[in-house]
Amino acid sequence: MKIKKTSRKKEKIKKRLVPLTIIGAIIIGILYQQLSIYFNASNLGRMGRLIEVNGVNMHLYEAGNSDIPIVFTGNIGSNVPFVDLYPLHNALSQNHHVMVYDKPGYGWSDYTSASRDIDTICQEIHTALHSNDVPGDEDTYLEPFVFVAQGMGALEAIRYTQLYPEDVAGIVFIEGTSPGFCADYNNIMIIESFLINITRNTGLLRLIGNSNFVSNAFNDNPELSDKLRDLNKGIGLEKNWNRNVIEEKLKLASNAEVILSGLGDEKLGDLPIRVITSEANTYSTWNRTQKALLSLSSDSAQYFVEGSTSVIEANDVPTMLTVIEELITHIYELREDY
Repeated sequence: MKIKKTSRKKEKIKKRLVPLTIIGAIIIGILYQQLSIYFNASNLGRMGRLIEVNGVNMHLYEAGNSDIPIVFTGNIGSNVPFVDLYPLHNALSQNHHVMVYDKPGYGWSDYTSASRDIDTICQEIHTALHSNDVPGDEDTYLEPFVFVAQGMGALEAIRYTQLYPEDVAGIVFIEGTSPGFCADYNNIMIIESFLINITRNTGLLRLIGNSNFVSNAFNDNPELSDKLRDLNKGIGLEKNWNRNVIEEKLKLASNAEVILSGLGDEKLGDLPIRVITSEANTYSTWNRTQKALLSLSSDSAQYFVEGSTSVIEANDVPTMLTVIEELITHIYELREDY
């Protein structure tokens, strides 16, 4: 009988140890994650400046000079738009004023408690881009710019143009998603985003930081320098699929509906629009999506590249640069005609 009592006690202890061990491991993982963020902060120094917008800091990178600025926005879920779009904005900065912003929750920007609805996002972008404007001094005002939008960043480019048409001189979509595509988007893969969020917060993602899973999750571009890749990975381990980005993706359909409801018969009128499409895209409805972007303006054209749909490959950069440069030349010509 004593043996049975002892064995029962051991079983009870084992049953209690399992959840305690799991809880302990989670606590250790969370501490590991927070300490890693603290000690790695010095290696992730920002490239631009911080601007206070609605009580939080937004990061804005600027380089170069020109009469027509070029503003870049990345895809939803991008860790560091500065890195993802580097091959383009770095080349263009030699002759143009380029700007790359981080929405709250991205790159070097803070997290925010503000809703991730499209109008709030665009208002934040507008405030950041116009941070150098001095009331009454027109020389300081931001000139109408060319918006270069990658992936689902197309939504904010379109909505921004609807809200602030005087700001936008033209748009270049790189594998852009149309509002119609986003309105019907199947968000089932948001489960993966939640899982990444959990593994990141508990330190597990950092433990497997060198795996292919992490490289894929962080949209790693092997053609970039080690410094840029380390930057992308470091900030990704800190912020990848955080609550702001997840909320933005959850609002994808409703944000798209807001845009669609704001498109009249003329849509964006004769605003110059250029659509860059990857021939590697396997979405069955992608051709229709790209045509929908073309239909936004009476002054639109489509160009094709062969490379990846998720990263900007070196072989495609010359075509993309040519499209952007030709669009800027076209805008100058339109101004001369008026």
